[in-house]
Order: sequence, then structure tokens, then C-alpha cells
Amino acid sequence: MYHPRLRGTHYEMGKHYGSILYKNGFRFPKVSEEKLIFGRQSHGLLKDFYPELIEEMKGFAEGCYVTYEEVSSFILSIGVFEPEAQCSIFACYNGSEVIMGRNYDLILDMKKYTESSLVCPNEKYSYVGHSDVFLGKVDGMNEQGLAVAITLVQSEYKEVGLNFYVAVRKILENASTVEEAIHIISEFPSSICNNYLLADGSGNMAVVEKAPHNMFVRRPREDENFIICTNHFVSKEMIGLQQNVNNDWSKSQNRYIYMEEQLRKNAQLNRESVQGILSNSKEHVCLNLKKYNFGTLYSVVYELNSLRIHRAEGQPNRCKYKEDRRLVEEIHKKGRGI
Repeated sequence: MYHPRLRGTHYEMGKHYGSILYKNGFRFPKVSEEKLIFGRQSHGLLKDFYPELIEEMKGFAEGCYVTYEEVSSFILSIGVFEPEAQCSIFACYNGSEVIMGRNYDLILDMKKYTESSLVCPNEKYSYVGHSDVFLGKVDGMNEQGLAVAITLVQSEYKEVGLNFYVAVRKILENASTVEEAIHIISEFPSSICNNYLLADGSGNMAVVEKAPHNMFVRRPREDENFIICTNHFVSKEMIGLQQNVNNDWSKSQNRYIYMEEQLRKNAQLNRESVQGILSNSKEHVCLNLKKYNFGTLYSVVYELNSLRIHRAEGQPNRCKYKEDRRLVEEIHKKGRGI
């Protein structure tokens, strides 16, 4: 797993990271004509939704000696044309702190591309975020104690638009609360179907079930101090938009049920017990599907009130969680206590 530290304007961060990768032998993958067309069609939406990311892509392209069109088309088309990740996420409040746990599951060959970045954009919130592709992010926590993580939902509803990599970046860099993040997602022109799990240090948490033209905000019930998402929609308003619910090869339903049982059983979860749930391979939360060359690439636990991050860079039933102190250190540098 790469661990870049990026600072400055979006253009500067992009160029710096692209240059580092290029000097270390990275060469940008060839982009198909189909993806280039999709990227051209999506460019205007990105310009309206988050133009700062365009500048970062341009800087990255310059650092890698490719065109902006290749970089943007490659990133924006992920999830539309490729196999989708299958992940498990939950957030819980134990009476004193909010904790989010997340396993990121994908084709095992993608592990060599995973990264955990400290990103400090000028005039935006600093954060630690994770990904498997350069500039986009699939989860993270920012200096305000807001955490976000996504899962993908299999669906035929796909169209020209932007993907989760863009939404997660905008949320981490601009939102300090769950409600602010929900507002960003409500304005997001999504190309595919996703769940966005959101939590902040106040104990507010939600899952936004998002499709190209539909959205539903799911919140904990009155008797719940937790919320969960795997790779299917739960709300009656959205379940009709997904497909292959009965062909649950990644055990999405099983993972959801197991995590729900554990969270109902124990209202006083701490970081160690959250790690225990994420490490359970018997109930498929920690995936190792050799038949599909598919499994958990990394696992991360965010403690939103203390801004502590612990990460297992591999399957958590085999790898130890280690603390990542970069965000805490960055905040101390800014002279702000936690």
C-alpha cells in the first residue's frame, strides 16, 4: 500500500503525485475509446460539480506525461465498465464515541494499487483517505471527524455522470457534518448505484442509497445506535433498482445480517471489538473467495471523536491493525487540539 502525503493546490497535489509515480516506473494504462467517449461526455458534469478535481487531474496528467482526457476518462469510467468491489461497512455509537469500520473487497490482484493518502488541500479540510486508483477515494475521515465510505450496488441503471471517487473527495474536503455530506450527495450526478455510509463525531449517522436519478437517506431506527451497508439497497424505495439480489456470490446479505446481529448484541463496542467483527472470515465479513480471486484488500477503523485511525493492509484475520497518526499529527501542526 502506498502512503503519499499531498499538500497545496489541487493542481500541485496532482502534479506532485503523478511525478512521484512516474519516477518510480508507473506508466498510465491505455484507455479504450469507449472510456474516452464516456469521459468526454462526463467532463461538463465534473466542471459543474467539482472543478478543483479537474485541476488535480491536469496536474497528475502532466506529471505522468499523458493527457487530461486519458486521466479523467479512466477514473470517471470505473464502476461503469469494470467488475465492482464488494465491501462491508458499519458505524456505531457506544455512548461516548463514534466508530466506523470498513473492509474493502476487490479482485486480489488490485492490492498492489491500494493507497492511503494524507491529503491537505489549500483552503479545504485535511483528511486521510483510501483508494485503489490515484486521485479518487473510496473512504476516509477528515479533520472535522466526518467519515464516509462507499459500497457498490449491482444495477442496470448506469448512465453518463460521475462516480463515487468524485463524491467522496468532495465530501471529505468540504463537509463537517452528516447533513452537509447528504446535501452534497443530493446534488451529485451519479453514473452508477452506490451506498454512502456517513458518520460524524456528534453521533449522527446515515446511509445514502444513491442511483442516477433516485436517492434515499436511511437512518438508524429508534432502538439502534448503529447503521450498516454492504452491497445491496435496503430501503423499499430503492430495492427495485438493483439486480442479482438472489445471485449473492459475495455474501452481501449474509455479511449484513451477521454485522447487524453483532451490533445488536453489544452496545458497548470499542475499537478492538469492531476489528473483531471486521476480521470474521467464517461469516464472510473478511472475504477470501479463492474461486473468484476476490477478497479483502484492506480494513480500516475510524474513531471519529479522537481522529484515530487503525488499518490492516491485507485481510484483517491475517494482518495486524496498525495505527496511522498522520491526521492527528497534521492537526497538531495546525495548532488545534483534539
